[in-house]
Amino acid sequence: MSKDKTFLALADFLIPAHGDMPAFGSVCSFADAEKALDFRVDLKEGFDRGLDADPALSAEAHLERLNKEDGAAFSAVTTIAICTYYMNPRVRELLGYPGQESVRYDSKATQVYLTDGSLGHVLARGRKYRPTPGL
Repeated sequence: MSKDKTFLALADFLIPAHGDMPAFGSVCSFADAEKALDFRVDLKEGFDRGLDADPALSAEAHLERLNKEDGAAFSAVTTIAICTYYMNPRVRELLGYPGQESVRYDSKATQVYLTDGSLGHVLARGRKYRPTPGL
């Protein structure tokens, strides 16, 4: 099976149609996934490995094998499928997410979150951080 057909089978298994939401293959293509990979070049090697499928395996079995044997390839395939799907204009429209918007911001004005008490639980919790390794 070709890499594009393998990916579409895996992506359709990961993101099937549900309610008003379409399946991956109904709104996205392999070319869309390749565009997403241009933004995440760090995933290309794992993505390619993840598409080397045994034709005898179902999409579910292939993903299970990847998850057990090659976590980086599993992560690459699933990440690209998910980000490609959620960046699709039709999917964003169905979710009610218009994408990034230009919001006016007055840098000299006191921001509402500083005065409405919404940071109170953060202040009450106290400092919480993870030290940076090597520093």
